[in-house]
Parts: sequence; C-alpha cells; structure tokens
Amino acid sequence: MELEDWGGTGPVLHLAHANGFPPGTYRKLIGFLTPRYHVFTLRNRWLVPGTDPRDIHTWDDVAGDLVHALRARGLERIVGVGHSLGSVATLLAASQDPGLFRAVVALDPVLLTGRRLRLLRVLTWLKLRGWFPPASQARNRRELWPSREEAAGKLRHKPLFQKFDPECFQDYITSGLTGTPEGTFRLSIPKAWEARIFETSPRHVWRSLRAVRVPVLVVRGGDSDVFFPDALERVRGTVSHVRTEVLPDTTHLFPLEQPEACAQRILAFLDGAADG
Repeated sequence: MELEDWGGTGPVLHLAHANGFPPGTYRKLIGFLTPRYHVFTLRNRWLVPGTDPRDIHTWDDVAGDLVHALRARGLERIVGVGHSLGSVATLLAASQDPGLFRAVVALDPVLLTGRRLRLLRVLTWLKLRGWFPPASQARNRRELWPSREEAAGKLRHKPLFQKFDPECFQDYITSGLTGTPEGTFRLSIPKAWEARIFETSPRHVWRSLRAVRVPVLVVRGGDSDVFFPDALERVRGTVSHVRTEVLPDTTHLFPLEQPEACAQRILAFLDGAADG
C-alpha cells in the first residue's frame, strides 16, 4: 500500500474513497481542493493484486492501514476527508491516533443506528451478511468487459450512476476498470473485495466516535439511503466538536454528483476550523 500524490499547494489533505470507487473517480473533487491543499490518496490493499479479502476482519483494519501509511510518510496533523467507507475509516483513524489529524470531514459516512444497527449485528452474529445486499449485489456484479466503451454504455443507465457528474462518471470508467493482458477490462476493485467490505463493519463505531477530539464536519446527502437522519442526529450527540450539514437533492454518492458544491462545503468548514 502506498500514498498517491495528487499535488497541490498548502497543508496536507488525505482523501479516503468509498467502497467500489477508486481514488481516481474523485479527480474532479480533488481538482477543486488542490489550489488550497496538497492532496494524497491511499492505494488500499484491495487495489494491490494478490491480496486476500479475508485478511480484513473489521473496518478498524482499514483505519489501521490508513494510520500506518500516513505515519510511514512522516505526516501528522493533516486534514482527513473521507466518503462513505472512507469517512468511517478516517474517523476511526482519528480515534486510534489522536495526533494524526487536525480536522476531519465525513461525507455521508456509513453509520447505522436503531433497528438497522440491531439487524446488522444479528446478521453479523449469524454470519449471514454475505447473503444480503449490498454484499450479495457486489458478488453478482459483472467484473469483466470487452471495452471501456461498452462498460460505459451499460453502466450509465444504472440507477447508481443516474445523478453522476459526467466527468466523474468518465473518471470512474477510466479508474474503475483496469486493462488485462488479454485486452479486456476488469474491475479495478475486485468484486470479492467489494463484497468483503460490505460484509464487515467497525467494532464499536459509536464508542470510537466519542474519542474523536478534532473539529469534524459531517455532511449527509439529502436523499441518502445509507446515512439516515436519525444517525445524523446521533452524531450530533456523540462527537464533541462536530458541525453537521445536509446537501439537498443528492444521494449517498454526492461527492461524485456535485463535486464542486461538495468541495465548497469542505473548504468553508476548513477555513472556519483554521480560524478556530
């Protein structure tokens, strides 16, 4: 695993991506951040050929990878921005290593509460999560395409991509598919890895959130079907120095639907955090 340097001017900012969407998918969002920040992303273990999905047991392992990579680069007191899985991993990393970040931005984090959290715990205990969405959907994904053009034509009409910014969609086609020696194109994040992430969770996420002491911005997509209003409310009562916002008319994937509006929220918060 290694850090990828996207360039930029200013303090260091690390962007942690969502499950199934490689860092290159966020090129347009990163472009709005690099005038003010030096941006890095982590090439996670699922982007490294030959790695075993079974080596991940909880999302705390993902957070541990992030801490190790950033510390190995000699970084500290950086800005951590994450989306979905990436936002939870960043929050967990901030709780594991209090001096690593000076501020965290969590974009539609995968945080459950109430009945949804109880159901997830039961399915985990019964070892049945792989039989249910989203893990089961990931395992059934098409993994191989004859060309990027065919993949784009088929995927563009899927509900998941309906609201995507056109450039972000093209960046997904470019970074989300990797050429093979046979001339075909395979998912850059293998579906076995994507499913494994969906089958696992943080150990004690709400307890970990109480240990985060840096300023935190949490943004929810207004129509998100992953991060619900009750979870946003629990965040307000759990994280010490938190600001919460909602980006209307967006889904769980809003950083790839409205990258400029997302960047504006991030930068405005970081300006305020710096002033504080």
